[in-house]
Amino acid sequence: MEILALLSSRDDAVITNVKGALKQYTVYPLKTLEELEDLYGNIPLNLLLIDTSSHKLSSMENFLNRLDSDRVVLISGDKIDSFTRERLPGSIFDSVSVEAIRTELPLVVERALERHRFKNELRLLKRTQDVTPPAQAKPLYRPDSEVLCSRYDPVPGGRYDYEKIVVCFAKMLTASFDMQKLFSHFIDSVMEIARVSRMSVLLREKDAFRVKTHYGLDPYLAENMLLRKDGPLAGWLAKTGRILNKPVNFFDTESVSIRDEMEVLQCSVSFPMIHKGKLIGIFNIDNKVTEQPFYREELEIIYVLCNYLAAAVKDIDIYHHMWYQKEFTDNIISSMSSGMIAIDRNEKITVFNQQAADILNLRPRDMIGRDLRALPSPLGDILYETMETGNSYRRYEITINPARVPLGVNSYRLLDEQRSPAGAGIIFSDLSDSKKLEAQRGTAEKLKAINDLMAKIAHEIRNPLTSIQTYIQLLNDRRPDDDLQNFYVSTVSQSIGRLDSLIDKLITFSSSQDYNFSRENISDVLNEAANSSSRNLPGTHRLIRDLPDKPFYINADRKQLVKAFYYIVQGIVDRTPDGAAITISVRAAVRDVYFAEVSISYKGDRTAGTDEQYTVKPLIDIHNLGTELNIPISNKIIEGHNGKLDIKTSGGGSTFIISMPMLDRKDGAVSLKDREVV
Repeated sequence: MEILALLSSRDDAVITNVKGALKQYTVYPLKTLEELEDLYGNIPLNLLLIDTSSHKLSSMENFLNRLDSDRVVLISGDKIDSFTRERLPGSIFDSVSVEAIRTELPLVVERALERHRFKNELRLLKRTQDVTPPAQAKPLYRPDSEVLCSRYDPVPGGRYDYEKIVVCFAKMLTASFDMQKLFSHFIDSVMEIARVSRMSVLLREKDAFRVKTHYGLDPYLAENMLLRKDGPLAGWLAKTGRILNKPVNFFDTESVSIRDEMEVLQCSVSFPMIHKGKLIGIFNIDNKVTEQPFYREELEIIYVLCNYLAAAVKDIDIYHHMWYQKEFTDNIISSMSSGMIAIDRNEKITVFNQQAADILNLRPRDMIGRDLRALPSPLGDILYETMETGNSYRRYEITINPARVPLGVNSYRLLDEQRSPAGAGIIFSDLSDSKKLEAQRGTAEKLKAINDLMAKIAHEIRNPLTSIQTYIQLLNDRRPDDDLQNFYVSTVSQSIGRLDSLIDKLITFSSSQDYNFSRENISDVLNEAANSSSRNLPGTHRLIRDLPDKPFYINADRKQLVKAFYYIVQGIVDRTPDGAAITISVRAAVRDVYFAEVSISYKGDRTAGTDEQYTVKPLIDIHNLGTELNIPISNKIIEGHNGKLDIKTSGGGSTFIISMPMLDRKDGAVSLKDREVV
């Protein structure tokens, strides 16, 4: 088992995370540099882990320079960039941030140890070559059936530089998770072993092998080349796991098919890339540029490199898959409409999404890594209880102090592969809007009840008023010559008329209307409303109609809409007791759809400039309740027709603008009737 040393004088969190991430290794935690130097001098340590937050590199420069290359992995607050790494001592292999100990440290340690193993293999291979006499030349490949035969008669002993190979392979291991960079360093490593004219790397994708990188091949050929996974070449390499030279003698169809595929690949030797017993790729090389034969050691070292390449490719695939899953999960968490917080078994906050930050008015970067007690109460208590006891909360309402924000909380327990508690999480939502909506719903229900009560009272009052009105008329018919009686009868009749009008307005304002819609010409509706208004118009006022000849059709309840226009005119009369000219006009307007726009304009309003208040607060003067209800009733009817009522004031005049959607559009110029003065 590999032995690692961890130099850190921080709290137990870093040590616990490192040991948890490197369970398959023996990790010695050390506090001081003196302890590390003493242990390194007595025990053959495979790798050193140094926490730079507690031990500065400047104070250990002499010690680091005495170490072999690639013996140290740094644990820092942030991952060290490539520019800074180039200026560090050669004994430093890579660095890992504190937040990525669990995810990245195992991969970095494995790569560093793989590099040490490879260096040892090369060292042993060179030592064997130096002390072993040349052996008798043997064929590189000859199967038992002797169907596939080598066309080489190799001479033992290579001509390559071991140091350059080590350098190129070291670059392979430092390629991190860049696939193309890995392939580039692999090709450089092969070129240091044997200068070949062509080479290619094929990786399996589903049911076929495709060229991922190449040297010396035609780009179009490499891009469109496809090798079946159950083809002759791939099948033979998967079955035997050995190096294959292009056949020169043919005694069956298999050797012919293999030769044909290798001809297409323009190669003379194929190497299997095997990972955990499965063929994941094929590496092909052509003849040397000098046409010399390949040495046995050259092919063996390339074969070893291919196996390391296969492991690196799978690691990169796994890394990219994990990174994709992490990004996908992060996107889901960040896009959630609810807040989410999670802690690990050490009670540290590991997840704190943006919605949680918005609800709690905290920054995620300030919360990640902190103790759960940094959360507003009682969120930390819920997380701790859920992790320790397994008691999960469902639709539980709490209030966060001091802002008194109401939250709806759901909690859940996190378990590891041994089903032991590994943390806890909560999902919560801000209930402020829900509470406001519930209060508004309650207010609306109360208002509806009041309106219903008002309508019932109005109906109950109207019934006896009808009887009283009938009695007054009969009384007036029996004694028509009594002046005193006539005075009281007239006064009572007027009061009953005003009361009946007010009751009608109250019923219309307080009760919901069932409209009988039909296709109506807006000009006809306006003419009927103008005629009704003219009969009750004071002598001080004038009503002018400015209506088009061509019809503008709308969907309307004619009776109710006439009442709405009538009440608007009555509202203008009440606001202009000294007299005014009231003009009614209509035109077609375009927004998203075509609208019939009715304008009722006038001058002489002594309360101009208060039109907003005029519609928003209808019941300002309780002593003039009938007058105050005119415009609100009109607005209610117009909104029931999917219309809109606006009021504009300019130049001493005011205009009521009513917009209602048209059923269809009539093209052509709009000619106006001659103005009719009533």
